Amino acid sequence: MSAKTGQDRTLITNNIKSSLLKTRDFVSRRKRTNSHLLVASMVFSGTSTLVAGITSAGGPLIGSGIEGWRLACIAAAVLGLTSTISTGISQQLEATDRLAKGKECLAKLRTLDLGITTAKKDWEEVVKEYEDLALSYPELIN
Repeated sequence: MSAKTGQDRTLITNNIKSSLLKTRDFVSRRKRTNSHLLVASMVFSGTSTLVAGITSAGGPLIGSGIEGWRLACIAAAVLGLTSTISTGISQQLEATDRLAKGKECLAKLRTLDLGITTAKKDWEEVVKEYEDLALSYPELIN
């Protein structure tokens, strides 16, 4: 094996490990973002429904008369709006799709890394798979 080939292997192996770390961080951040947006949407939606339901069953929670009803309706509307915005942000960020794509890339990188570590994969196969990953996931692969 020539020194150039050894350098190429080291470079590609380091790139794969770097891509693995980057993708792992990406997936972690996407999970967190996706979870926060989902929880926010559920909490605000549920609270909006609760405020409207309690108010309709027992009258205004705050104040009395028209002002109390008005405040309850405003609170329910603001909570509903916040829930809608959380859902909209999640959709706009494509949080679920990007998380799934990141997890898929991470699994493929882990398999590739394991193949290198255990020497179970032919080196040409490793290079080809990494090239395919770089084309399929350009935002995640260095």
